[in-house]
Amino acid sequence: MIIKGQVIRIFPKDTNTDEIIAGKYKYDELDTTKLASHAFESIDPAFYEDSQKIKNLIIVADSNFGCGSSREQAPLVIKACNVSCIIAESFARIFYRNCFNIGLPLIECRDISHKVYQGDELEVEFDLGIIRNITKSKEYKFKPIPKFMQNLLNAGGLMPYLNAKGGFSEQE
Repeated sequence: MIIKGQVIRIFPKDTNTDEIIAGKYKYDELDTTKLASHAFESIDPAFYEDSQKIKNLIIVADSNFGCGSSREQAPLVIKACNVSCIIAESFARIFYRNCFNIGLPLIECRDISHKVYQGDELEVEFDLGIIRNITKSKEYKFKPIPKFMQNLLNAGGLMPYLNAKGGFSEQE
């Protein structure tokens, strides 16, 4: 799988799920496309508006992105903002799994938040474990994601995967 996109933002260390989507909206609205208009509003009020201008966006972040509560809406809201991939130095584990469950690709890449800039065009080759910064003509390596996680992404997330397979087999 290859994803090409533009870096929309670079978020700092410990960006949490409450900053991605505030809890006050969690119960008022169930439609993620409407919730998306509040994405990152406490730390980046222009994020949603900017996300509507370009398709195939990439978020880059420092370490522990998605920490905090296990808010399911956080990855759904990000995906609804035209984000096709998140690259960070590390992710909170529950957020990591929630993203794969909805088919939103994540990559962990050391020091990435110090190597790319907002507006850079990136190309991510999942099978090879390579991020190409087209803007700067540079390459960065990352550990390829496990095959099962790639299968989830290729299916569009956990539920489409399960529907196609008829459930989990004992080997998985």
